[in-house]
Parts: sequence; structure tokens; C-alpha cells
Amino acid sequence: MHIVVCINHIPDPEAPPKQFKVDEQANRALVDKMNRVIGPFDENALETALQIKEATGARVTALTLGPTTSQEALRRALGVKCDAAVHIKEEQAPIMDSWGVATLLAAAVRKLGGVDLVLCGRQVGDWDSGQVGQLLAAELGYSCVTLALQLEAQGGEAVRATREVPGGLAVTEADLPAVVTVTNAPSNQLRTPKVRDTMAAFRIPITTWGGSDVGVDVASLQAGGAKVALRKLSMPVSAVQVEMIEGETEEAIAEGLAKKILGFKVI
Repeated sequence: MHIVVCINHIPDPEAPPKQFKVDEQANRALVDKMNRVIGPFDENALETALQIKEATGARVTALTLGPTTSQEALRRALGVKCDAAVHIKEEQAPIMDSWGVATLLAAAVRKLGGVDLVLCGRQVGDWDSGQVGQLLAAELGYSCVTLALQLEAQGGEAVRATREVPGGLAVTEADLPAVVTVTNAPSNQLRTPKVRDTMAAFRIPITTWGGSDVGVDVASLQAGGAKVALRKLSMPVSAVQVEMIEGETEEAIAEGLAKKILGFKVI
């Protein structure tokens, strides 16, 4: 079985909010100087692939789309014992819509050939659109299972997923080839790589393709081909007012605070 895991190299979601800035004239987020990590849900998908590899002997390829710095994510994937890594090098990837991303990823999967299972995080950790997995399945013509907590291979012909659904869990089986989006669970938190494996990862070559290598005209995905148009991007602005409650005693201050809260009708 050949498994491809799609991972994204994103600004660290745990970074202080003050590091995040927006160029409102250019309609883009200024995140070039922020620390970058593999998206949290992508890590869940990566761990799920590694567990299937251990259980079945499957081959795992990490796939990413983005600028040169995205190779850092692939090195991390190789450090946890992925077998191979593929980078679709595209400097404009961060401003592509979900359809454009899915189109390029699908083209890369087709070029790899013989892919039985594609795993994605349930949503990317920066813009949280949650669309790429489903669009990728549609583009490839594969079965699609969403919100998988756990995944088991069924003899190389199908997969069985324990899924998160409203009100509880459901078990779903899908024939291969398939695309599965993975959500977070205690059982799929990405393992910590060993130091020797991290060092060995830097000696493994990464296959690098451009859009033309996978048969996609990237310019057409951006110039009028995008399905979503970003009209305006700006930072939220809120007016904050602070009022000190005065009083001779703690009881008087508490009484004054209670009256203020009642006046705002929040309780």
C-alpha cells in the first residue's frame, strides 16, 4: 500500500497574536518572520499514516505545496520515518484558494502513480477552510471519508475509519483508493522523532516539482481561475474602555460592580 500524506507548513498557531500583522493595501498577512510548523491536524494525519505503516508495511510519502521554506516540514516528516518526500515548489501557494491547492496536489498524486490512500488534516491550521481534502477526492475521483479519529487498513482493499459525527462516533468503510481527512485524537498525536532519525532526514533527497512538472498551469489557477476571491483582509479593531469601581469598603466595591453588570444586562 502506498500512502500519501499532505502536510502544510504554517505560521505557528501558538505564536503571540502581536506577531501577526496585515498589509491591508496588498491584502495579505505578513507572516514571513513568524516561526513555522506543520499544521496540527496535518500532524494527526501524519501519525495515522505512520501507524498504518507499522501495522501493514505500507510506504508513506509526505507531500507539501509551498515556497522553498516548506521543505522544513518535509524534513520533519522524514525525521519521523516517512519513506519519501515530495515538494511542489510554488512561491504563491499561500495566496491560492482551496481549489487551486487541491488541483496541484491531485496532479502530484497522479504523477506519483499507484497511490492507494491520501491523508489530509481535517483543516489547515492557519485559514481553517477545511475544504482541500474533499476537493482533492473529487479531483482524483477517489472515495472520501472525513473527520477520522482512527484508521485501519482492511487487507489493502479498503479502510475502516472511526469518525467524529454529531452526537458521537461512527464507523465507516471505504474502498481504496480513498482520501481521508483526519481530526485530532489522543491516539494520533505525532510522535517525537529520535535525534539520529532527524539527522538522517537531512541526507534523504526531496523530490521537487513545479507546476509544469505535474501538468498544471499555475498562472491559470490565479488569473481568473480561482474559485474564491479575497476582497479585503484587515485586522479586527475593538474599542476597550476601562472603568475603576470606587468604594470605601470591599463590600461597597462589589456592590458597585454588581450594579454595573446588571446595568449592562449581561446576566
